[in-house]
Amino acid sequence: MRYLLTIAGLLAAVTALPAHAATDGYEVAQCVVDNDLHDAKTLLASLPGSSDERRASAKLMDIYGGCSDNRTVTGQIAWRERAEIANAALLSWLERGRFDAASPPPRARWALAVGGSQYGYDRNLVSIRQFGDCVVALNPGAALRLARSARGSGDERAAIAALTPALNDCLAPGKKFTTKRDDLRLIVAEPLYHMISK
Repeated sequence: MRYLLTIAGLLAAVTALPAHAATDGYEVAQCVVDNDLHDAKTLLASLPGSSDERRASAKLMDIYGGCSDNRTVTGQIAWRERAEIANAALLSWLERGRFDAASPPPRARWALAVGGSQYGYDRNLVSIRQFGDCVVALNPGAALRLARSARGSGDERAAIAALTPALNDCLAPGKKFTTKRDDLRLIVAEPLYHMISK
């Protein structure tokens, strides 16, 4: 399935709250997952941009603030923070068990499906998630290698190279895909989390 996306534009439009957090986002997300796994799972089970996501993110804001050098944070969890929380939950899940990427569960069990009767969600955020679902479904092994790789490593470069055909196949003809390595890691994090945890 191909998604009409201009990922760079969508990612640029998605603002990161709280922008003032001084601590590394990955560390903050790991702290949030370590301290409130239940509400992190609730957040990840919600439709991006929905009222359920806003309620779940409101419950996490105090933990998020505590994990961000005890800063007071307000607003809601944005795309980057949600994806970092998904990445932390994924890595936590992988530490507890093994996953065979050679025989993943059927996509219908874990991919985000938005029906015609659903409303009140952010179409751009849903498109990013569905793009990630497509990439993960086409090459779960390479997506998993990317998630497990160290940032800036040869393993990361190899995983991205292996994902390139899937990235191209998930874009509409003629569309270009430009993103940072960290953003690509985050794009596949939530789909991987859902695939592995189902």
